[in-house]
Amino acid sequence: MGTEGLLRAGVAILGLGGPIAVGVLSGHAGIWMVAALGSFALTRSAGDHGMRGEALSLLRAIAAGTAAILTGSAMAGHAPWLAFGIPLTIAAAGLLGSLSRPLARAAVLFGLYTIIATGLGARGIHPLGAALLFLLGATWTACLSLGLGSLFRALHPFPLPPAADDAARPSGPGARRLLRRWLGALAHLSGWQYPLRILVCLFAAQAFESLRPLHHGYWVGLTVAIVVQRDLRDSRRRALQRAAGTALGVLLVCPLLIFAPPAWAVIATLIALAAARPILREASYVAYAMVHTPAIILLMDFGRAPSWAVVGDRLIATLVGCAIAIAIGYLPWQGRLRLSRQTRRLPLFDRSRHGKP
Repeated sequence: MGTEGLLRAGVAILGLGGPIAVGVLSGHAGIWMVAALGSFALTRSAGDHGMRGEALSLLRAIAAGTAAILTGSAMAGHAPWLAFGIPLTIAAAGLLGSLSRPLARAAVLFGLYTIIATGLGARGIHPLGAALLFLLGATWTACLSLGLGSLFRALHPFPLPPAADDAARPSGPGARRLLRRWLGALAHLSGWQYPLRILVCLFAAQAFESLRPLHHGYWVGLTVAIVVQRDLRDSRRRALQRAAGTALGVLLVCPLLIFAPPAWAVIATLIALAAARPILREASYVAYAMVHTPAIILLMDFGRAPSWAVVGDRLIATLVGCAIAIAIGYLPWQGRLRLSRQTRRLPLFDRSRHGKP
């Protein structure tokens, strides 16, 4: 494990451990798992290049995640909003995310946590309270990331790759130029492909949930949001990797949902999964999805009585979500939609400047 991997794992362990410890000591572990969600959302943003770049990335993640929790929890329990508001809101965020790669990452996080927040209604937390708890957990983890990053860079005998001088890196296009490119891209179908794909897939997920209501129906939409990614150049292979990892992750967590181990064992498993997530993300996407998915399940279901019904619902929802994502979000678009030259000039797709998206 490299120094950067060790740093990210340490941030994940301490970031999750703080809210969980507060919840256990206060006797409200289930409620404080919302703060742990804030920590979990930010561990992926830790370790970006340079202190300034990392701070901006963390701030974007905090803003996107907090807005998502507020939006999703406010819509929870209102069928029309869940059926139409959630897909339209996430598609609009995806459209705005086409402006730049940082905004694209923030839009993905917003979509995921908007859907996750719709499952918080069972905890009886007010939307503002849920957003505040998420904000506390996210801020705690952001401070850890920046503090530990500074300490590692000061003590480590060799400079970390993220410690590169921010001023030495080329600056991106100005806001006005970004806006012109974005508006130009919207004149072509390729500029709308991701919002349209995620919108249609989420509508299909909502239609399935209305036909066969599940105990945890939001998981279909969440699986769709995990599997459907912006860049179609990833092809079906990458989509199948995401789908396989997500499905295997649900199977991995099944014993914990059935046999009701002690709370300390669930917490230890959760922290271990969170620590492994940022490391595996660079090594294997299948392995990353396998730890990402059960960690979310454990956070959402902590303190609830396990049952075979929950496991069955999770498995069905995951398989259906994967099928929708591949059959609607990828297959119809492969070979029919080519990125226009104008879309390729967007910073989101400019490999020469930013590398692969």
